[in-house]
Amino acid sequence: MALEMELSPVTEEAFKKYFRELLLEQVNEIRQDEMKSRPYLNKKDMAAWLGVSKNTLDKFINAGLKVSDINGSQLIGKQTALEFLKDHETYML
Repeated sequence: MALEMELSPVTEEAFKKYFRELLLEQVNEIRQDEMKSRPYLNKKDMAAWLGVSKNTLDKFINAGLKVSDINGSQLIGKQTALEFLKDHETYML
């Protein structure tokens, strides 16, 4: 037995917006789970994983963060990035 309802345009738009946001949340969660399972990330994903901009990640690389470069494909190990940050911890006054 199917239930049919007629919605006002405003209500229909509200439902569409709600379900779109719900879907986007799920897609983002799946992406985050996938990122957690990969030991190496490209620069864009590494910046997102660290919560920094790509420019900031480039500064880390210039400061010594190691990058695996294989025929132009650049990947950064999560463990390498965490060790780099740990090595640069300091007390701020």
